[in-house]
Amino acid sequence: MNRFLEKIRSKYPLPVIVVYLLMGGEFASGQDYQSRIYNAYLLKNMDSWKEVMVEMESNYQITEDKDLLYDIIEVEYGYIAYCISVKRRKEAREVLERAVGYVNLILVNDEKNPRIFSLQGALYGFRVYLEPFRAIKNRNRSIEANQMAIGLGPDEPQAWMEKANIAFYTPAILGGSKKRAVPLYEKAVRLFELTPERTRQNWIYLNCLAGLGIAYEKAGQIRDADVVYRKLLELEPSFSWVRDDLYPQFLENHSMN
Repeated sequence: MNRFLEKIRSKYPLPVIVVYLLMGGEFASGQDYQSRIYNAYLLKNMDSWKEVMVEMESNYQITEDKDLLYDIIEVEYGYIAYCISVKRRKEAREVLERAVGYVNLILVNDEKNPRIFSLQGALYGFRVYLEPFRAIKNRNRSIEANQMAIGLGPDEPQAWMEKANIAFYTPAILGGSKKRAVPLYEKAVRLFELTPERTRQNWIYLNCLAGLGIAYEKAGQIRDADVVYRKLLELEPSFSWVRDDLYPQFLENHSMN
């Protein structure tokens, strides 16, 4: 038995070691996780998404890999949004609390990372929906974290995407605006595309494009929305959310003749 396995046997319970052995004595790479999450996103397979998320968390418990920790938060961020969309509020809260804890762990040693502040702002945004009695307080915290993200990384696309999400999803009575979200999504997409590696097998890039399409449609920019939906299907013909839901509903509601 190698030294690494001896170490984890002394530190972690048997089930975790079994996971290690079943994986052939090696943990899946970050690239493998990214590919599996990306495919789960394309196919709208949230059971697979959750399975990968659990694997990543088990891996982190053993390795304490700080790079992996950020990826876990990002995957949990997507899963929380899904849980909220299907009214699984209890599960959303449970995953949210874990994600907040992971964010705080990163911030202990890295207070200059705009992407982690982008995610922190998003997590506060989820609290607006999950804790309506604290909506204003959490909205303000979301905005503050997002401002920190943009201040630290003015060219960070995720910071601008989350700024767009804040504008789009915040109720108008609390200052939200569908029209104001449009140029923010546009900027986020433009920044993603200035760095091609940020667009390859990146579900967040696709999600940002979809957000832009939805924002265009809600703002009455119908031709622009059509262009974005077509672009998404050219990039990923198997993108089921756009192929089976967003674009068919769009065509049903709008004549493109």
